[in-house]
Amino acid sequence: MCRKKSLYSTFVLAIFTCLFLGNSSLFVNTSYAEQYKLIPSVIHIHTTIGNGENTPEEIVELARKSGIKVVIFTEHDTMKWTYGVPPLRTIIQKVVDQNSIQKYGAENYINTIEELNKKYPDMVLLHGAESIPFYYWKGSYFKKNLALVRGNEHILVLGLETPSDYEILPSVGNGFPLVFNIESIFKLWPVCFFIFGWVLISLGKSTLSTKNKDSGSKEPGKVLGIVCFFVGTIFMVNNFPFKSPLFDQYHGDQGVWPYQYLIDHADNHGALTFWAHPEVEKTMEQEDINIISSSYEEDLLNTFDYTGIAVFSEGMRGVGPPGGIWDKLLLQYCAGMRQRPVWAIGEVDYKGHGYDIAETQTVFLLKEKSYENIMYALATGKMYATMGDANKLTLNSFVVEDTSNGKLAFMGDDIELTGKPRIRIVVTVDKTSKSSAYNKRGFKIDLIRNGSVIKTFEADDSIDIAYDDDYYNPDEKVYYRLAVDTSYLFRGIVSNPVFVTFKEEEK
Repeated sequence: MCRKKSLYSTFVLAIFTCLFLGNSSLFVNTSYAEQYKLIPSVIHIHTTIGNGENTPEEIVELARKSGIKVVIFTEHDTMKWTYGVPPLRTIIQKVVDQNSIQKYGAENYINTIEELNKKYPDMVLLHGAESIPFYYWKGSYFKKNLALVRGNEHILVLGLETPSDYEILPSVGNGFPLVFNIESIFKLWPVCFFIFGWVLISLGKSTLSTKNKDSGSKEPGKVLGIVCFFVGTIFMVNNFPFKSPLFDQYHGDQGVWPYQYLIDHADNHGALTFWAHPEVEKTMEQEDINIISSSYEEDLLNTFDYTGIAVFSEGMRGVGPPGGIWDKLLLQYCAGMRQRPVWAIGEVDYKGHGYDIAETQTVFLLKEKSYENIMYALATGKMYATMGDANKLTLNSFVVEDTSNGKLAFMGDDIELTGKPRIRIVVTVDKTSKSSAYNKRGFKIDLIRNGSVIKTFEADDSIDIAYDDDYYNPDEKVYYRLAVDTSYLFRGIVSNPVFVTFKEEEK
């Protein structure tokens, strides 16, 4: 009913605008309706398979009741934390292994989601992973200052298809590939002890026992041989297979390389990667171990070829606002410093605990509601993020138009213009809910070009805008994006960009 009223009000507004302001705005209101359907989704969902409170089916029921059509599950790939006591780090260990895809079984995980897809054909359910590529230990357990660092730096991996795709995801908990390097040579020292001990035991004598030859005592040599053999055996088991992982938790901070390695691995397997909650900060103590979680938005600038970032909810202090990290990334793409643009999504990071599963949404622009179209939308920026009260707003249209031929570019598109661009925006308000904040106050729409707000539109109801930007610079690539009602940290709409390349008009 809400959807019908929203569409009806949009239609009436279009006719009114057409009659009084000309016929161009009518085309705006129908631009999405003619080519795309707006499909609300929730991304980054945890269940009892991982560290969530609800079963996967309970999640589907909650989503359906909230009007959500697409659910993207992202259980942790692994929740395995290991601290080995030197020098026998692989033998003497403290291991914490919590619920995860690895523990549940990747095949079981995939089958669980696929069975729900069959049971709920009106929904589209996707399985994915929240990967924890890296963490490292700082301090000492024995000195009571042991700390786990960077364990909160996560990447969502979407589009994995087979159990083996999940099983080979590189991470500290799941295992990075092993390499033979200089450190590996030093790991071979137990072999010498093993051989030396075996020789002493076999011969029944050693250099140290020659002094006792007259007395016939061979015990010192045998004892030394047994000791060497035992030490060699223990450390051979500890050091086997005498290779070193590309990254581990015992050599301090490794920079962004573990994360870039995961991004490249996922890319090579046809999967998409999104940085999760880049601004989360939390420090806590658990079992005499300090867990230090710091924001990591700067790492977004130092990694490449990932698909996107989550701007809601932990991404609107320094990443999502105008001129923030995301705009720097988009400017790098326009300048040719990045091969791909970076898209924005909204993530729920839902575990239960009484929170609204639909508090943060990603609204897709889809031709048809299907797995393939959802993955295409994620890969090409055909979506916008919304959170909080802004769920009562609908971004019905955001396009850039070539006024010379009527061609439109949608979110994620790139259009070439030989003149100044016309930006078309339609936002409608759902006032069917008496609790809607927009019944009491208006909202603002910031139009952003290349990281700067070039125009702010104010509205207290549904609004239809056709704005001609007085900007034209041949051979330059720019982008436009929207920030709607984002004056408060945990609400608003953030659109993905439309890219414009200005060209000289052919004579």
